[in-house]
Amino acid sequence: MVGWELAPLVQTGGLGEAAGGLARALAARDHEITCILPAHRDALRHPACPPLAPQGPLSIPTPGGVVSGVWLAGDLDGLRLRLLDVPALYDRDALYGPADAAEALRYVALSRASAALAREELPDVLVAHDWHAALALCVLRTSFDYGPTRAVGTVQVVHNGAFLGPFPSTAFALTGLPDTLFHPDALEFWGDVALLKGGVAWADRIVAVSPSYARELQTPELGAGIDGLYRLRAERVIGIANGIDVEQYDPAGDPALAARYDAVYPKPRGLCRAALLEATALDDPEPGRLLACVGRLAAQKGWDVLDDALPALVERGASLVLVGDGDPEIAARLRDAALRWPRRVHAALGWDEALARRVYAGADCVLIPSRFEPCGLVQRLAQRYGSLPVAHRTGGLGDTIDDGRTGILFEPLAPEALVQAVERAVDLLRVEGVLAVQRRLLSLDVSWKAPAERWERVFADVRREAARRV
Repeated sequence: MVGWELAPLVQTGGLGEAAGGLARALAARDHEITCILPAHRDALRHPACPPLAPQGPLSIPTPGGVVSGVWLAGDLDGLRLRLLDVPALYDRDALYGPADAAEALRYVALSRASAALAREELPDVLVAHDWHAALALCVLRTSFDYGPTRAVGTVQVVHNGAFLGPFPSTAFALTGLPDTLFHPDALEFWGDVALLKGGVAWADRIVAVSPSYARELQTPELGAGIDGLYRLRAERVIGIANGIDVEQYDPAGDPALAARYDAVYPKPRGLCRAALLEATALDDPEPGRLLACVGRLAAQKGWDVLDDALPALVERGASLVLVGDGDPEIAARLRDAALRWPRRVHAALGWDEALARRVYAGADCVLIPSRFEPCGLVQRLAQRYGSLPVAHRTGGLGDTIDDGRTGILFEPLAPEALVQAVERAVDLLRVEGVLAVQRRLLSLDVSWKAPAERWERVFADVRREAARRV
């Protein structure tokens, strides 16, 4: 499995969490999993980084000269690690840089080195996570597509297809691929290079992170300009919703919470609600109206829709805890809302993982007004901690929420629809009882068990198909 992020070593959001969770779930089922990623400065310095032994050296030829480095090998939680150590490319404070040719070399080097390693070691399957690693599949199926290498299956995982990995056309020379591949049916995209196309065009399977998102990628609205390529390869596109690490996120043992609870004994969750109200100095609303919104401050997450809905939500008696980090303009709007309604809106701007878990454990409902959501982590965490997710029906949100039972879904994405969805949540909690709904949420299996079983079937199919190529 090749990727740019891997929890816990390095992550900026859901990508690292999902890549690490899937790998560990498969390793726990007795599969031998090797995770390949760059030797990022943050990864090497992370407390969880295991002892690493150099293997190599390796050389990656480029038009500008040979890129030299070594593989660093180790073991982490049952996973084999291979970190590509090229200090000139990866020993940096920032995980990402500007989209220029120099930055492109960082991803090209990872992909070419990973494809070469697959040619040497002949794994059953080479998996590329998102655009960062997608070119590895293209290199494997073009430059190395001969002999026993043809029996290596390939899978492209699309965590967020909105990001194509675009770079200027001058970056194409870095790939070492023939000029014939710089065209719209391959890597070219409106005059640029789009690295994600290297996986989508050549993979044996394209796995989106939810069934609904697999369909949405094939539409002009969410296909990011390559929806035609997804439709062309539709028979190879499938969706598998992610799980979460239920040991890491466990209200029965989470030390960040004011009280521990589970499906058998959910009553102490009320103490978590009281603690959240005390910590935020908010008024105590009726059941169902202690609302939260947690996550990255970005247009995708629909914070503007929530901001427009705030007057109506507050008027109807809601208290809201807003937790996130990101876009300064969105942060300013949330800060203004907290100043306008100091007893009704609390804005915690800046990421605090322990606070986020306390919010999941204390809120009645978690609002998720995302414009699009490939899978979504927030709704899984809300359910895991017994909070009712209230979400826009899109992507994985619709796949992982049973409307009226394990959450509330609404559409269209509009402030009025969000307000009405909250009213439905209040009614559900009143009619069925708060403890009954919480017990149902806490009983859900949101782990990686079922997704891992579906992934196993994908790998088995890919192996059989790949074996026929030799």
